[in-house]
Order: sequence, then structure tokens, then C-alpha cells
Amino acid sequence: MTTSHAALHVHQFARSRHGVAGRHVRVWLPKHYHDDPERRFPVLYLMDGQNVFEPDTAFAGVSWRAGQTAQKLVDKGRIEAAILVGVDNSGRHRIDDYTPEPFGGAGGHAFDFGRMLTDEIKPFVDAHYRTLGDREHTAIAGASLGGLFALHLALSRPDVFSRAAALSPTVWWGNGAILRRIARLRERPPLRIWIDIGKCEAPLLRQQVRTLHDLLLEKGWQKSRVARRASLRHADVARGRHDEASWGKRFDRVLKFLFPPPARKAVARKVVSLRNGAKQGTHTRGDRHRQSSPESDTDRGLAHRSTTRLRSERTKGPEEDQ
Repeated sequence: MTTSHAALHVHQFARSRHGVAGRHVRVWLPKHYHDDPERRFPVLYLMDGQNVFEPDTAFAGVSWRAGQTAQKLVDKGRIEAAILVGVDNSGRHRIDDYTPEPFGGAGGHAFDFGRMLTDEIKPFVDAHYRTLGDREHTAIAGASLGGLFALHLALSRPDVFSRAAALSPTVWWGNGAILRRIARLRERPPLRIWIDIGKCEAPLLRQQVRTLHDLLLEKGWQKSRVARRASLRHADVARGRHDEASWGKRFDRVLKFLFPPPARKAVARKVVSLRNGAKQGTHTRGDRHRQSSPESDTDRGLAHRSTTRLRSERTKGPEEDQ
């Protein structure tokens, strides 16, 4: 079954052949999608998809407003136009789906959910929408446990994803299993990674995200103020909390890192070409692209796990990881 709401198309996926619960998949199309029927677009897969587009389906009625944010940035020339795919969580199976290993008697099925995403959901999206389906144009993002899963799957399948964003990732799961996994890497996978944490989040979580940042640097990821040159961006977000509203407020920064506009040289070449055309009698309107000005990184933090966060993961609503 498929229903459409303006630029948002909602598809119902039945139970996966990998044993994972069915769910909705929400596909947001930029308005530029309809301007040129030959044009294809990069894709960003977002975890907890019911929370990212519309308040009617979001946890506590607060969404990221991801579509509105993306369209504003595209219209201003701050990012490359992309298709956003929100993959809903499955409610009571959310912890199982998003965690690579069991911990405290829960979780451990992220590899199965990952196969559902790469073997079933992505092929469907690529077949039904004008995507650039190669790894260079495919990204994944999530927050909290969804951020942990985004890191896990990007590291597991760099042949599918080239970019990942983890907002307030639940690094402490499995006593920091994701940290140990990264520490064991023999070489850096070809991934560009965004990680962040809010300054108003639990101190122990902030500490572990800082440890994650330091490990990534040790393994060869590099930071730069210019998004296209950076393979790592870390943000310590002022007034940021562990909730949908905070993640939505900084989603613009995530998009500007994952999908920066064309490099200045490419834009300059286009301007020169347009000017040359004008000299030869060709009338042009000029180039409207503007280069983004990437935010600087503010790094803070230390490392550890809070056992109280495990209890809250298991006792609060399926989309709340505080």
C-alpha cells in the first residue's frame, strides 16, 4: 500500500524475510525532483522515520521538520538536493533492531535490520525513485540508538554508504562495544562521519562521545572547516538536549556536512562559462549557488557509561532514549 502527501510518500513494508518486523518507510522528495525528469538524486536514510517529518506521527508530537529544513537549504544553495527516506522504528522491537549485540537481556539484532535496509528497503527506493544508488551518493543518519545503528551499519557496509551521521549516539551500549570495534580497525573505511552531543545531555554520555571522536581521529579520520575536505565533523551543541526538538534544530548542520553544495571551483567554472556565453550574445541570469560556510567544531567531553541510561532505554517509550 502506498499513500502520498505532497512531497512525502509513505510505503508499508511487511515483515522482512530476515525476521524483522514490518514498518512504514517515508520518502520525501525535494521540489526540484519534479523540475527535471532525467535528474537523479543522492539519498539519506533516517532512522526513527516517524519522528523526522511530521508532528502527527512524531514522538510527543515534535518532529525534526526534516523536509522543510532540507528544502530551505536547497533553495538557498547551501546543500545539494537529496531524497530523504525516513525508516520508522518498529515500536517494541526498536532496541532489538538498532543494537549490534545483546546487553542487559535486550537487543542484538542490528545485523538483521541492517540486511532489511540494504537488501529490501534500499532496492525498493532505488527502483521506484530517481536515486543515485551508488555508495558515493548514499548516506545514513539517526539519533540516540538510531545514531548507534547508523554508525554500525556504515562501518559494516561501506560498500553501500559513504556518509553517516550519529546525533547523540548511544555509545555506552554493550559497555562501549562500538568504541572497541573502532579501536580494532586496521584501516579507516572510506566514510565521512558526523557525530554530535548536546551540552545539556548526561555528562557520562558526553564523555563517551568525546572518546568516540578521539578514536576516529586516531584511526585516520580528519577534520576540516570545509565540509567537502572533512572526513569527520564533531559538534558539542549549546543548549542541546536528548530529544527530537534538539536534533531537529541542528539537522541543518548535519545536512550541510553530508551534502555540501558544489565546490567553489566548479561554481567558478560555471560562472566563467556563463560570462563567456554572455560575451557571445547569450543572455543568462547568472549562477545562484552559494557556498556553505561550515560551522566550526567545539569539542568537549570524556568517557564512560551510565547504567541508569540502560534502565531508561528499556522503560520509556519506544522512541525515547534518555
